[in-house]
Amino acid sequence: MARRAGCRAPAPGPSPVLSAGWPRWAGLAALILLADLLFWHHRPGLSLALFALAILGVAAIGHGRRLAGPLGLLVLAAAPVVEHVQALSLAFLTLGVAGALVWLRSPGARAPEIIARTAAWLGRLPGQWGQPLAPRRALTSLGPGAAAAARVVRSAGTAGRLRRSLRDWAFPLAGSLVFLALLMQANPVIARLLSLDLDLWATVTRALFWGGIALFTAPLLAPDMPEPMALGAMRLPAAARFGLNPRSVLRALLLFNALIAVQSVSDLGILVFGAALPEGMSMAEYAHRGAYPLLATALLAGGFALAARPFLAEHRAMTPLVLLWLAQNMVLCGAAMLRLEHYIDAFGLTYLRVYALIWMALVAAGLGLVAAQVLLGRPNLWLLIRCTGLGLATLYLCAFVNFAQIIAAQNLARPAADHGYICALGPMAHGALMAAPGAPAGLKFGFSCPISKRPRIEGWRDWGFRSWRVARYSAAMAKAEPAL
Repeated sequence: MARRAGCRAPAPGPSPVLSAGWPRWAGLAALILLADLLFWHHRPGLSLALFALAILGVAAIGHGRRLAGPLGLLVLAAAPVVEHVQALSLAFLTLGVAGALVWLRSPGARAPEIIARTAAWLGRLPGQWGQPLAPRRALTSLGPGAAAAARVVRSAGTAGRLRRSLRDWAFPLAGSLVFLALLMQANPVIARLLSLDLDLWATVTRALFWGGIALFTAPLLAPDMPEPMALGAMRLPAAARFGLNPRSVLRALLLFNALIAVQSVSDLGILVFGAALPEGMSMAEYAHRGAYPLLATALLAGGFALAARPFLAEHRAMTPLVLLWLAQNMVLCGAAMLRLEHYIDAFGLTYLRVYALIWMALVAAGLGLVAAQVLLGRPNLWLLIRCTGLGLATLYLCAFVNFAQIIAAQNLARPAADHGYICALGPMAHGALMAAPGAPAGLKFGFSCPISKRPRIEGWRDWGFRSWRVARYSAAMAKAEPAL
């Protein structure tokens, strides 16, 4: 008893559970104020990249030594937004922020694990809005009983602090308000300084904006990370489910290769060697009729090649036939691109036709990767990673290309240009209009047409490299016009 009486419980100090989340709360408040400065009544542009860097900076509190890699990834992902704000650049910025935050909180993890954790985190993120910023691990590591007790202590301590604050501040604040009212009556200078001209609707909308930024940003600052998704467990469906066996695959390869060979010979004869078309069919109709079906055929060819892989060891002719099949379908993609080029020559360039050309080239490259997988004997994960990387690299490069300018320049060089479509391309194509024969723009387009206006940059927040580049080129062309 004496020993028990002599031992006093240590004085309760600041609980790490209670204080762990305060830096993140302060960072969240700073991000809300920064968002107000960057976005309130301003168009997005460079401000998006700056805000993404600020999110990483707040999340990096306590992780300073591991900031170089995530920072480099985020700068790379933010570059398309600095070039031009569009859906594609916003998608890269989102992936870059997610990947940088996961990399920051996963020390020692390799690239496949970071990718898997990023996918798991993005999948879980929609359910995290409004979650508290204090780490849950600090509570769960104490055990169920201790965690519950800590929550009770935290709620009781918070209520006690609120009561003490109200008791301590009630009289000083009330007295100060009385004296302030008297001073405002006696001193017009103070009255003018403290006079408030509030627009209730503007105040409410701004408060809603702040709340939206807080809800959007808070889950990004939560420190816990989910377990990575098992990418290595990914498998394609068994070939037997498609009714395939070694004999059916061999026969299919023989028949399919023969059919594609006939198609390839026909296309090469017409598109390359100038063979006669069927009576009553123009080259434009021939090109439009076959471009997209040939692309669908090449996509199905890649799927069939993957389904046939398990049977390649059953017969020595299987592998050469699969490689021949893939090579012929790569030629088929080239024929589809030739057809589309003829159609563009006849009817002009559009966004859809540009995207189709890029997609055809990607499909051909993907078939080449399937052929490399067959030759090297690599697993499906090897193919998946490389196809995904090829697609992301292509999209990333496309984010820096001003397709509106390319389309406008090609169509304006045509004798019968579709002015309605060209007009809808917008200010980013203004440089092509100024460089076209017959400039300035007013000769062919009214001022109300979007392409007739150069991009407008209102300040540093909405600055974009593409907008600046087009505006500068248009201004130079306008100055050079009188000298022509």
